[in-house]
Formats: sequence, C-alpha cells, structure tokens
Amino acid sequence: MKSSPLRAILPAILLCGSVLSQSQESKPQENTDLAAANQQFQAGNFTEAIEKYQQALKAEPTLIPAQAGLIRTYLRTDQVDPAYDVAKSSLAANPNSAQLLAAMGNVQYRRAEIPESEASFKAAIKNDPNSVEAYLGLARVFRTALLYRRAYDQIVKAHEMAPRDPAVQRAWFQMLPRRERIKALEEYLAGPHPDTPEENASLHSWLGYLKATADQPVHACKLVSNVDKTETQLQMFLRDANHVAGYGLLVKINDRNQRLLLDTGASGILINRKAAEKAGLKRISSVEFHGIGDSGQRNAYLALVDQVRVGDLEFRDCIVTVSEKTMNLDEDGLIGGDVFSSYIVDIDIPGDRFRLSPLPKRPEDTTQAPATLASEANSDSSEQPEDRGQAEKPAEKTAAENSATPPPAPRIPKDRYVAPDMANWARIYRLGHDLLMPTHVNESKAMLFILDTGASLNMISTRAAATVSKVRSEDNLRIKGLSGEVDKVYTTDMATLQFANIRQPNQYMATIDLSRISQNLGIEVSGFIGFPIFRQVEIRIDYRDGLVRFNYDPDKLPAALRAR
Repeated sequence: MKSSPLRAILPAILLCGSVLSQSQESKPQENTDLAAANQQFQAGNFTEAIEKYQQALKAEPTLIPAQAGLIRTYLRTDQVDPAYDVAKSSLAANPNSAQLLAAMGNVQYRRAEIPESEASFKAAIKNDPNSVEAYLGLARVFRTALLYRRAYDQIVKAHEMAPRDPAVQRAWFQMLPRRERIKALEEYLAGPHPDTPEENASLHSWLGYLKATADQPVHACKLVSNVDKTETQLQMFLRDANHVAGYGLLVKINDRNQRLLLDTGASGILINRKAAEKAGLKRISSVEFHGIGDSGQRNAYLALVDQVRVGDLEFRDCIVTVSEKTMNLDEDGLIGGDVFSSYIVDIDIPGDRFRLSPLPKRPEDTTQAPATLASEANSDSSEQPEDRGQAEKPAEKTAAENSATPPPAPRIPKDRYVAPDMANWARIYRLGHDLLMPTHVNESKAMLFILDTGASLNMISTRAAATVSKVRSEDNLRIKGLSGEVDKVYTTDMATLQFANIRQPNQYMATIDLSRISQNLGIEVSGFIGFPIFRQVEIRIDYRDGLVRFNYDPDKLPAALRAR
C-alpha cells in the first residue's frame, strides 16, 4: 500500500465499533472500575482503560459491559489475539448477548473473517434491535463488500439512536455537506474522543483541507474531451539494467509530460516536488502520507492542477498530492488504479497496453454517469462518479429565504451492480483504494491479499506465513517503499497462491511485517499480489462494483516467461 496522505486511517476508524452506550439487554449499575474504564476509553487512554476493565472483571467476572469494553479496547490497541480470546470465552457463557455478539463481529472483521462477522452483527441485532454497535459493524461489512446503500441505511439507524456517540459521529462525518462536516469535525475534536495520536493527526489534516477549500467549488477533475475511452502504451520502468521495476503511464500534467508508475496499491496521483514545480502547481494544504518501509510518515501537500491528460482523455480542475522530498522512485511519481474508477480499467502488461472503457450502465439509470478522475488520494470509495464534483454552490437567496428552505436531500449511495456480461468476473472487497482479493496460500483458508501492480515482489505477512510455511531470515533481500527500506525481511518456503482463476507456485515469498497496514485498514492484510503475477496476466478492474477479471494468455508472454 503506497500513498495515503489525506484521511490516511479514516477507513479504519470511521465505522469502528466503539459504542459505549449500553443496549437494552441489560443495564446494571456500573461499578466504579467499569465507569472509570469507560471514561479512560472515551479519552483515548487505552492502556489505562484495559487496566480498569480487567479490575472490573476481577470483581465481577461475568460483567458483560466490562467484557465487551475489554474486547473493544484490545482491538483499538491492535491486540487482536487477546480480543478474540476474551470474545470467544465470554460469548460461550452468554451466547445470546447482543453486546458480546457485536464485539465478536468486530473481532472477526479485524481477522478478515467477513462472512462470519456479518452473521455475528445480524445475530446481535436480532437479539437487540437497539444495538448501535452492531449497526455500525454491519455498515462496515457492507461498505467493504461495496454494498454502499445498505451501509448507508445502517449508519442512518445508528445515528437515529445515538447521534452523540463518538463512533456514530465518525461514521456520520462523510455523509454531511462540506460546511456541516467542518463544524462537526471541530466539535468532535474539541471534546474527549477515543482516537490515537495518528488518528487525531489524520482528522486534523482532513479538517485543514476542508477549511482551505471551504469557499471554493469542489475540484471535480471532469472529462472535457469528446471521447469516452482510450488506449495507450504502457511505459516500462527499470530497477537496473537487467530488471524491470514495473509499468506506468505517460501523463500530461499542465502540458508537462510525467512518467508515473501505474500502481493499484496506491491512491490518487502522487508526484515529486520538482515535477510539481515545473508544472506550476498551486499549493492548497499540507498532508502526510506513508507506504511500505520503516521511515515513518512523509510530508506532502495537496495541489491544484488545471489539466490532466491520459491518452485521448483530458480532464480539468484536479487535485494531486506532492511529496516534499524524494519518494525513492526513479520516475516522476505514482498514479493509483483508483484514479480511473469511472472506467473499466484494463492493464495488459503482456500486451504492453493500457485501456479505459465505459462502466456498464445501471438498469435504473437513464444516462451514463459523467466521467471524472479520482485524482485526489483516498477519494470516498462509496462516491458514485456522478456525485464526484457536485459543487456546493454559493447561496443566491437572502438569509431569511435560506433559513426557510429545507436543506437538500442527501445523495443516496448505490450498491454494487453486476452486469450480465460480467457475471463471471471475480468479486473482491474494497477499502478505500485497496482491492482485497480472497487468496489461498497452499491449502490455507482464504486470506486477504492486496492487488498491487506497484509491488516488485509477491509478499506475505509474517503472521500469515507462520501458519502456512517455514519462515527464515533473509539478509540479502531488500524491500524499499515510499516510507524507506523495510528493516526486517524474511522468506518462506514454497508457497502457491490461488485466487479467482489464477494459481501460481512461488519457490519462495518475501515476508514482512504488515501489522501497521492491517491496523490502519482495520482488517487483516495477509500479503500483496505483485508484479511477478501481473506481468503474466491481463487484469480488468471495475472499481465501482468490486469486480476483476484475469486473462492468462501464454502466447502473449515474452519467450523467457513462456519457457518457465
């Protein structure tokens, strides 16, 4: 996972189950330790909260609110195994507890057990129709499965029941118009809230951007050329004289050609400062981004671009991210696959071609949605192409007239649509820009791997590797990303990846710690499907609906690969 400058960790926290209000199933008088634990949790003091929850359970071992609170706090500190152990043992003693079912649902989601998580949340709601935490958790499951309308409905229900709860507030932010969002964020950040310092920094960064652009129309990055599809040649990027690092695109930014690595593991358009200065980009606000590597966050800023051209398609009024320092790349920057979410994206590395074609029209739509580029990193994945760039126009009425006018009805997001001719495409999960492919390693249960054309190797997490193969230290293997070099790299023995219609044996797989990425996304990421696979297959992606199709044609491969 590469760039995530704006709202870097919001996918993990916006729908995070952290509701402390008790459900209707039981409302015992809180003991002092439980009350203190809840207070510490709300203030973001998670270590102290764990200690207090444990003290409450020492006094009353069957106290369900304390059990649920301890599970919740373990998850907020990314202690997944202890959270699972407490949830499993507590639920065994109280199998019909809505609080514990909702807590287990959150643990299962974090463990990437999405169908099991959905079942737990639905069971919680069946046992207690007022379980706010279950509605939020179910919204998170639906959103990951690109069922955006269903997720919207769950958040509305939670907001009706507990509008002041911090977890509900975080989920509600993105459903507000920009000015209301600024006010809601300011109020939230001014009071006690259960967020980590990194999450706070991300929220403040987001607030800064909203304020900087509050009086401006939304920068829509709209298509202005009279064409709806394009085909262009892929650009080869070399790691050295003998090794290909990846493939990318020649993108014109303000009449300046930029060589950008095409990276489905990245979001938006991210370019070097030198390239931005040559193109005369206008700075908007500061942000941070991070990626693979152990050097931490990198400073960047958002900038306004007048024109972006890809092949025959020209777009106007776009936002890109500019890195303040070098990104350890030989090219001018990165362009994420999600930038083209208004199109079917066809990355054909064996055929050396990149194609964009229209998305299938939904049956209920009378016209095709206008095409845009999602050039701003981490654009809301639930946003429909026709919603992107809907400017909040300045009022032309008097204040009295405006006060009497009801606010416009919110745009209701839509669930994924599977066109009849795409019924055999593989369905994937999506979180932000990341495409999560259920993948089997050897004979393992399904794990989630990120589809990442920018990854030079197939990689597996140390956590997942330990369950499927032997892991050994590797001193000669170097892995470098946007956040510098990875300190500790390991390898596994033979590992066969199986996903969709693809099966690929690997003599070994690079193994690194992916716990930070898993924590940021709020779900277990077990690896990356990288360039060694994409150089052999054509992949077509429908970002809007979470659909992919892989086409393996050995006749299109270079002779060196056909011989293997």
